[in-house]
Amino acid sequence: MAMCIKAMGLMRMRFAIVDGEKVEAIPKAKGICPHCESEMIAKCGRVKVWHWAHKGNPPCDPWWESETEWHREWKNQFPIEWQEVSHIDPGTGEQHIADVKNPFGLVIEFQHSILNPEERISREEFYKEMVWVVDGKKGDLDESYFNMGLSGPIQKSPLAYQVEWWGRSRLLHNWAESKAKVYIDFGKDVLWRLVLFDQTKKIGVVGPLPRSAFIDDCHKGKEISVSELPEEETEKGDIGNTLYI
Repeated sequence: MAMCIKAMGLMRMRFAIVDGEKVEAIPKAKGICPHCESEMIAKCGRVKVWHWAHKGNPPCDPWWESETEWHREWKNQFPIEWQEVSHIDPGTGEQHIADVKNPFGLVIEFQHSILNPEERISREEFYKEMVWVVDGKKGDLDESYFNMGLSGPIQKSPLAYQVEWWGRSRLLHNWAESKAKVYIDFGKDVLWRLVLFDQTKKIGVVGPLPRSAFIDDCHKGKEISVSELPEEETEKGDIGNTLYI
């Protein structure tokens, strides 16, 4: 059995093994953790999403974020066998649970809560081939500030917009130094890739991508697409005319 890292805290998972099958929580059910083989019990209340919890709450992955409906809606875009997949370092035996891992090796992590820089760096170094999808609706006014700060487009191929951040939250700051691609989800049909962000000037560059295109590319194992505009004039923003990808 691969090494599982123990940590204190609550860990809510969507799946457990029951009679050899990977299943979701149902009232009064018991199962086995697919990752550390500990006993799990179903938590099926009226408030929180139904989930599995390790009996006695000994979570086996300190990186795991308790699931929200937002997580579930995203995971539902992918086959069950791609969800909550163990990713193991063959050299050290270190094991973590990827939100989604497609058969082509791409890990997709859905992040709702604030993530400290040390853990973000650790995850990116561990998974290597990964992308982030960040919940942009966590802050009440973040979407409004984002839309107010958009200007451009400043580039048509790939399509890029300048964004100036006026909000108090650190939505863009927190992801400015990520080495993996970051897509912000405001609950609309378009995701916004954070291409770069100057934390001092509070000015960045973002690129729109239809949610359906993102999901389709992940399903097919293709490089995630970028959007383009027809040949026409675009405005030059303060960032300049560098080709943003």
